[in-house]
Amino acid sequence: MPALRQPAQRTPGVALFRACPIALAAPWLILTRGNRTTRHVDCRLGPLDETITIAELTRDPYPIYKRLRREAPVLRVKSVGRTFLTKAADTKYVKDNAALFSSNDPNTPMKRAFLAHTLMRKDHDEHRTERMAMMPALMPKTIESVWAPLYAKLAAAYLDRLPRGEVVDLFPALAGPLAARMLAHAMGVPDASDEDMQRWSQTLIDGAGNFGWTPGPFQASDIANAEMDKCIRASGRDPAC
Repeated sequence: MPALRQPAQRTPGVALFRACPIALAAPWLILTRGNRTTRHVDCRLGPLDETITIAELTRDPYPIYKRLRREAPVLRVKSVGRTFLTKAADTKYVKDNAALFSSNDPNTPMKRAFLAHTLMRKDHDEHRTERMAMMPALMPKTIESVWAPLYAKLAAAYLDRLPRGEVVDLFPALAGPLAARMLAHAMGVPDASDEDMQRWSQTLIDGAGNFGWTPGPFQASDIANAEMDKCIRASGRDPAC
């Protein structure tokens, strides 16, 4: 007779497993036979919606999210092949439990858009290895001595560029270009223009969210990747980039 051990009760309605897209309040058991351990998951799927379209989500997803928080906070949406979690507590539970909820999902378009397996799709040791490689550049002392003075200087310069005595849309006039300039310095491509940095960023976002797997966003992200690779290889020394 195998020994059965059941873990502590998990939050009802939020139990995503690698073996199962979503299990609603489904307990899982660990069966131990000698040195062999297996997991058995009761894979009762969450409700499936076949009416929500990609076009609706692209046009304005927020009313849909609001309705789902009220009616079906955990829902599989067929059009995008995703399980939606629309409540903050459920989302936090998933993000805080990497042992149960893997970030390494091979069925998202992010890898295709970025042409790489990104840090956002890695867990545990694989994630830690890359995170630690970039940690020296993000240490508090480095932020205080390098990034903070540079960013303050950039912010002041971009604020000084704003027109005076008129109404200004702060996103295209300040927030977007300033974020692009800071990112260009962080990536080591300061010669890349604000316009290119913003275009590349939005193009990759569009590709990573292309759950309909239509060719257009991926064609655009391929072009953006080639342009970015040229700048990165030049390491900011090529004015043509």
